[in-house]
Amino acid sequence: MCAHAPAVTSSSEEGPKDTHPLWTRIAAFLDHKSPNTQRTYVGIIREWCEFLGAQAGSEQAARFMLQASDLHASAYRHWLIRKPGQKPRMQMTRSQETSLKKKSAHQPKRDGLQSTLANATLAKKFAALRRIYRMLIAADLGISLNPFDPDRIPSPRARSGQKRPTEMIDFEAVKEILSLPDRHSPKGLRDLALLSVLFGGGLRRSEAVALRIGDVRTTRSGTCFLKLRSTKAGKDADQALPSWAADNLMSLIESRKREGAYPGDYVFVSYRGPAGRIQTDLPLSCSGLYKLFKGYCMRAGAGRFATPHSARATAITKLLSDGLNHREVQEFSRHASVQMVEVYDKRRLGVDQNPAKTLKY
Repeated sequence: MCAHAPAVTSSSEEGPKDTHPLWTRIAAFLDHKSPNTQRTYVGIIREWCEFLGAQAGSEQAARFMLQASDLHASAYRHWLIRKPGQKPRMQMTRSQETSLKKKSAHQPKRDGLQSTLANATLAKKFAALRRIYRMLIAADLGISLNPFDPDRIPSPRARSGQKRPTEMIDFEAVKEILSLPDRHSPKGLRDLALLSVLFGGGLRRSEAVALRIGDVRTTRSGTCFLKLRSTKAGKDADQALPSWAADNLMSLIESRKREGAYPGDYVFVSYRGPAGRIQTDLPLSCSGLYKLFKGYCMRAGAGRFATPHSARATAITKLLSDGLNHREVQEFSRHASVQMVEVYDKRRLGVDQNPAKTLKY
């Protein structure tokens, strides 16, 4: 295994002295991925090997992976469909759930009401394994057919039967959320600045918690921007902020500097102790950010299904509603394609302006 790629064998077991070339290739492939992507791939590879009947990282698992066919991939898909997963948001009576399970046993259509893995999860697993096998074929390890070729085993449609799609927050509710933090306390300043960069900069959770004080910068013309390091796209990026978000963030930065904070310190630190009043030097965790955001959304009546990613979808939708085209908004969202911007355009999910309201006979 490569030094920086995560091992696919369990830490409690010693691997063979002579590693199979397959694992060396996979380790080299993962070595160029982000830590989060590495963890995702390792989990999927372990599960695939478990299905094939061997432990990931072993000689036997390597042989099984190289011998796998599209029939194995098809059986794997059916195996995944039966696994328990996220519960749907829609609540049903116990008798309705029982009826749905019986119906699902004879009906392959998955509409997001089953307490199993979501179609998006299955599609992600298939896409990862498809890439792994493409790499193995190119490495000339004795296989020529990709068992996860979409022409042989089509992946489930990721956007069909979604259980928990990202929901946009009403624009007026955003104002209410931003008015809730106490501007006169250090913790309130942190919360307001955090909410501001989420709604004003469309940051992902991992990007927000990783911000350092020195990453908050200003151009000569006075535009405040964030230096985002090692983003999801695997590169650094500069994210501009609107003036109102910049003002709230700079208030926090100035307060932190008066306390003796250094440019290398985290912007959003966590709090500990009774009632969470003691400030630490540790960064706010992704789970801590999630809980904080959900708490403010619940207080503002923004809906119990709002998540930090809702702030990103809301910011993108607001810019599109203000008349910017998808290509311009792509510069803000930092998506790889305009098509991904369209996915985040939640205006398509709204029904208030739907022409059906005017239809008469």
